[in-house]
Amino acid sequence: MYSNRRMAKRGLSRPVSFRLTAWYCGLFSLSLAVLFVFIYWTLDAALRKANAELLHSKVKEFADTYKDMGIQEIRRDASQKRSDEFLIRVADAQNRTLFASLPYSDPAGPAALQAVEAREILPTERLFAVNLGKRGTFEFANTRLKDGSMVQIGRNAVKRRVLLEHFVESCAAVTIPVLLLALGGGALMADRALRPLLNLTATVQNIVATGKLDARISQEKTAGELRELVVSFDQMLEKIEALVEGMRGVLDNVAHDLRTPITRLRGVAELALRHPQDAPGAQEALADCVEESERVITMLNTLMDISEVETGAMKLKLRRVDVSELARQLTEFYAEVAEDRGLKITLSAETRCEAVADENRLRQAVANLLDNAVKYTPEGGEVAVAVKRTGGQVVVSVRDTGMGIPAEDLPRVWERLYRGDKSRSQRGLGLGLSLVRAIAQAHLGDCRVQSEPGRGSEFTLRIPAQMAV
Repeated sequence: MYSNRRMAKRGLSRPVSFRLTAWYCGLFSLSLAVLFVFIYWTLDAALRKANAELLHSKVKEFADTYKDMGIQEIRRDASQKRSDEFLIRVADAQNRTLFASLPYSDPAGPAALQAVEAREILPTERLFAVNLGKRGTFEFANTRLKDGSMVQIGRNAVKRRVLLEHFVESCAAVTIPVLLLALGGGALMADRALRPLLNLTATVQNIVATGKLDARISQEKTAGELRELVVSFDQMLEKIEALVEGMRGVLDNVAHDLRTPITRLRGVAELALRHPQDAPGAQEALADCVEESERVITMLNTLMDISEVETGAMKLKLRRVDVSELARQLTEFYAEVAEDRGLKITLSAETRCEAVADENRLRQAVANLLDNAVKYTPEGGEVAVAVKRTGGQVVVSVRDTGMGIPAEDLPRVWERLYRGDKSRSQRGLGLGLSLVRAIAQAHLGDCRVQSEPGRGSEFTLRIPAQMAV
């Protein structure tokens, strides 16, 4: 078992678990990358928006000051509020600088001012940027007054770029351990997901190697669809094991039951050959051979009929049948046999109790029930046949006062070639009740038995009254 599990791991676990782990890591990495890109884009957009709002608020503040008090007030205000972040510029309608205040700690300020002076400012342009290469990018808010002059406030975006670069570096630093964690988690999940399949493969290989069908898959720590697969596979193994055991039992019984007629055939033939001049003896030997041959043919035909029902191959010739009349005919037929055995046979049947059925097959089933009842009821006993219609079904029951059937034998009386210990004293094939059940199932009906040792048995056959033709 251990070696089979190792083979299963080599044959299944490595490539499949590797692919599952790779897919898991790939999807996780893609999701992580999409998340990082989304956060980067959202953060960049938020910082740009915040910077634009700040620049617009400041440019509006200086524009109001210029409109109300003139450029001198802007000079004084800019000198008081000068910082290391903002570039303040006032220009005339021809984009000539009237006043400029540079950020004192940003060496890119003069270059930004030159670039703005050299740039053509559109009348409707409220926000623009000046790229200074490695020294950064200045973003400006611009507003025009009624006299055509412009007030501009600019700010270097290098801090935003540095912040975003730090974010990218932090993401890169986090990505490697997270991917390693994802790799370990993917391997663990793949192992847990494939464990039931590994157990299934090991079990199959063990069955193939040993031929034993009693192996089962452990259902511990298995859930969801895989648990259903394991349970279904175990149920399938149980069914196969039961079928194989049943086939072995059938073959053993067939071999046992065929041995007797074939042995008799051989014995009778050998006896006839020893006395070739004895014509009457030869005739009797031939008659015995025909009888035993008929017994073998009957057994094989019955087995084939049962198999046809089980495989769904039995073809029924359906027509409307008066089951009461059929039971009356069979009761009359067995009345003479019952009388010879000192039995009383009675019939209680509703008038014209009809059903759509195969008359020959139905006659065969009821005859088998009657034959069993007469055969296993001792002298002085009684066999009662009843036919009635109940709830859309036609019910035929045969009750006897025979030896009865032990409780442990009741579940097996419908099995092929099964004969209880008490019934082995009577000659028979052990196929009658199996054929009854097969015919009932072919008609979409069923059959039941109630029995008590020493007090008799009652067999009931039920078929639909309106089976589709």
